[in-house]
Amino acid sequence: MKKRIIGLLCVGVLAVGMLAGCGGSGGGDAAAPAASAGGEEQTAAVENTGETYTLIVHQHDPEQSATGQFLNAWAAAVEEASGGQLDIQVMHGGTMGGPKDTVDMIKNGTCDIGWGLQSFFPDTFPVTEVFQLPGLDISRATQGSAAIWEFWNTTDYMDDEYADFHVLFLHTNCQSPISTTDTKLTSISDMAGMNVRANSGPPTMFVQNVGANPTPCPINDLYSNLDKGEMQACITDWHAISSFKLDETIGYYLDENVGVSTYFLMMNKQKYDSLPDDLKKVLDDVSANSAQYTEAWDAVEDETKAAVADKCYKFDDAGRAELEEAFQKTTDDWIAAMNDKGYDGQAIYDKAVECIENAAK
Repeated sequence: MKKRIIGLLCVGVLAVGMLAGCGGSGGGDAAAPAASAGGEEQTAAVENTGETYTLIVHQHDPEQSATGQFLNAWAAAVEEASGGQLDIQVMHGGTMGGPKDTVDMIKNGTCDIGWGLQSFFPDTFPVTEVFQLPGLDISRATQGSAAIWEFWNTTDYMDDEYADFHVLFLHTNCQSPISTTDTKLTSISDMAGMNVRANSGPPTMFVQNVGANPTPCPINDLYSNLDKGEMQACITDWHAISSFKLDETIGYYLDENVGVSTYFLMMNKQKYDSLPDDLKKVLDDVSANSAQYTEAWDAVEDETKAAVADKCYKFDDAGRAELEEAFQKTTDDWIAAMNDKGYDGQAIYDKAVECIENAAK
């Protein structure tokens, strides 16, 4: 798979468009793309030949979320750079299907482009899971997104798991606290016996390692399950807490570096191949830098944490040491599991850590 060089792209046009929605709570249309940040030039618009190509985008988050606001701004930037030849129609809020339908919808052409979480598709994106490991030194969505994008562009570790798609970009979100309804954790062992909603892969492994019960639950049902007491905790990001109003059901937030989730924006390969080369380039150039727009997720994290600051806490040194032991066990277990699948788990982990460190510079 031919990879794009990170420095090629000029997606600063999206940053201004995202500012209107970076709080994750506003409605209305995304701002029109404006001059790019950092002095970069916008992607030059191609000459309009008169033919228009409509592309349908499926995503499951609410339109007023950071995801919805970004995709609206991204669509506007693509349309402008294509000289109006690409008509991007973003279908928000899962109106075309559920979160776990996205991969099949992209493959079978139900949608042309889909945004979603790799963790909703167990065993489909095994290498990508490395960025979900707990305790990685990822402090912001912008950093995590730059790291996973460097990993994608500089290695072939993930090529096989994305071979059926055309990848437009990969990114991470903001950090996920351990949110509990009624219990303030004094140590991670207090989670033993709790029903905990966490994504598949490393988050589920972590929940098992602390003696809790991983309890699958669609994000749209999480509010009611927490409210009814069917679940006592969840590991989900600040953006989801804001977008799905989970703060109304949560009593305490353990604000430790538990982990981030990974996301994709992928296109049906046949649809991509059917486009003229100049329009393919527009899609690739506008999409190629995932880190530029994820400031929106960081803004939501800051805003949401500020709103619930009186419910946030951290462990003392002893509690932190116990937590880090659980992090390390999860990492060791994941590396061993990857080795069993025929991968070099340690090499994948080491490269991910290198990319994370590079993104922090």
